[in-house]
Amino acid sequence: MRLEAADLRSGYGTVPVLHGVSLTVSSGEIVALVGRNGAGKTTLVKTVLGVLRATGGSLHLDGVDITRLPPSRRVRAGLRATFQERALFGALTVSDNLRLSGFGSESHHRVLDAFGPALSGRGSQRTGTLSGGEQKMLSAAIALATEAPLLVMDEPTEGLQPSNVALLGDHIESARKAGRGVLLIEQHLELARRLADRFIVLEKGEVVDGGPAADPGIAARVARRLLI
Repeated sequence: MRLEAADLRSGYGTVPVLHGVSLTVSSGEIVALVGRNGAGKTTLVKTVLGVLRATGGSLHLDGVDITRLPPSRRVRAGLRATFQERALFGALTVSDNLRLSGFGSESHHRVLDAFGPALSGRGSQRTGTLSGGEQKMLSAAIALATEAPLLVMDEPTEGLQPSNVALLGDHIESARKAGRGVLLIEQHLELARRLADRFIVLEKGEVVDGGPAADPGIAARVARRLLI
């Protein structure tokens, strides 16, 4: 499966944020999208998933135009995302959130065991009482446990302790080995370097740099962009 954004534009009301972003993500590759706070990364995620309406450009999934499709249709077409903001139902139990995500009770333990003891056995707990990091792990575990061929993960390591960051990295690597494509929006540069096949650098709503991770100069350029 291939996701292709061409000259994508969007924003909030009359305030434009994305100014013609073009990128691709294909099956079996991890594309790391990096940029400083305010670069437009989360706006891009919301536009790709249909939470925000694109005001220009196009989005295609395996050649099919999804630019105007609602989020539910994009999910059915093969996209799945984790958002920087918590996108769970805090008043419901963990198990209820899993059911709403399409998991039968027989598979709950498999999803919750993805991060070891951090979530294991906590199906009856109200989701809103989980810590911020635990909620991020739950969102990541749900996305990774689906069969969606293309994942969009927005700052999935935010609030996670180092051991869980490493474990999340292992799961994302496994997703790539299984042939899934991953658009990884990540400030944790060490993890991005470990995982990425390609980098895209976003600045003020525009792509300003990028290239294959094998490029010997890309890591230094990415680091410099993030520090400027």
